[in-house]
Amino acid sequence: MRRGYALLIVSLTGLGGAIALPGQDQPNAETAFKNITSFKGEKAGTVIPAMEFMSASLKVECSFCHTSDYSSDAKEEKKSAREMIAMQREINKKNFGGRNQITCATCHAGHTHPINLAPVTGLEVRARRSQTVKPEEVLAAYGKAVGTAKALPGLHLKGTSLAKGVKSPLEAFYSGNKFAYTSKTAKEDEKQGFNGTVGWFTSPEGLKVIPIQYVAQSVNQKVLFTGPDSLPKITNTSGGTAKLDGKDSLVVMGTMEDKTRLTLYFDKVSGLLSRVTYAYPSILGSTAQINDYSNYKKVNGVLLPMMLVNRTSWGDTVQEFKSAKVDEKIDATVFDPPKGK
Repeated sequence: MRRGYALLIVSLTGLGGAIALPGQDQPNAETAFKNITSFKGEKAGTVIPAMEFMSASLKVECSFCHTSDYSSDAKEEKKSAREMIAMQREINKKNFGGRNQITCATCHAGHTHPINLAPVTGLEVRARRSQTVKPEEVLAAYGKAVGTAKALPGLHLKGTSLAKGVKSPLEAFYSGNKFAYTSKTAKEDEKQGFNGTVGWFTSPEGLKVIPIQYVAQSVNQKVLFTGPDSLPKITNTSGGTAKLDGKDSLVVMGTMEDKTRLTLYFDKVSGLLSRVTYAYPSILGSTAQINDYSNYKKVNGVLLPMMLVNRTSWGDTVQEFKSAKVDEKIDATVFDPPKGK
């Protein structure tokens, strides 16, 4: 379970309907949450993404700044965080027109305290814009490569999941943007899913439900694309090129409806999708997530990626599927949260 979701569950306890669903007016942060200082006047829905951004920038857990009472000011780190937020905003206001050019990540770079040494970094994949790369042509080539432009009606897959050094048997169901995962561990089965309305997961403490306005990252960590029609809808598209694992890639970039910046990498030779990068915005900065797709095999005449590597600031998760079949009659209840949990 991602730390942001743990923070979310605790923070929303007792709020009832205070957080609005998409399309509805959201209350301000100080109305929905207790003891809000830095985010007064901001919409309640922006608070958790901002918390996740700070957590990822310092690579710390929620407990670094918070006690079990998330509204408490007992920790000095929480007071420091408020001072740093004010400093960031002041710097960006004076020097960069208010945009988030300088953020927590700029100085902390994954450390609790900024390091005053030049960083040593490896190869960072960056797309270069190109007027000659046409997004519509790249997507058409992708549809031709996989064997269809349409999303498959339903999938049933079996394989393994590797997370935090532990490999577990995995069973997965997909239908559109819905999914259900069951990982079989030595203690008990761990389940998670999204039914189109809510995301959910099981834990030793019972069933946890994630409201839809926070569920996008959870869904995107598991999504399998089966053709152009299954890709997220984006606007302000542009084309580009990049080198990914030493191979030439054609790139399509754009913005999703929720302002998430999406970058799609397609192998120049095969036309297949090899990487999707999400940049989730918050009022303090953006948090990145990468999905790498490989090991394509034909399923009912359509090439399907049998390996998904999800990369986030909190570690990698590898799903490797050994078998897959198209199933048009998946029981819709399989995507619902388990009853009686």
